[in-house]
Amino acid sequence: MLSIVPRHAVSSAAGALLRALEWPARVGAARRTMNQLARMSDYELRDIGLTRQDVSDANALPLDADPSTLLVRRRCAREPVGEAKDIAA
Repeated sequence: MLSIVPRHAVSSAAGALLRALEWPARVGAARRTMNQLARMSDYELRDIGLTRQDVSDANALPLDADPSTLLVRRRCAREPVGEAKDIAA
């Protein structure tokens, strides 16, 4: 007797496999970005709303954590209330 696997189970498994295969590339890209931020001066970091400590804390995250989440949260916490956000740029 032939067992038929539901199509959604196959697509879920394929999606999980694809994410696992793409993981090293995502981690590598995040680490390259973190290295670029680490090479910036304090003035440049301040200009984009970050501090040296933010970069250090993001670098200390586990490899499977997205450092951009922490950096965005820190930057948003420092924005003055009611400041216009220019997201289109």
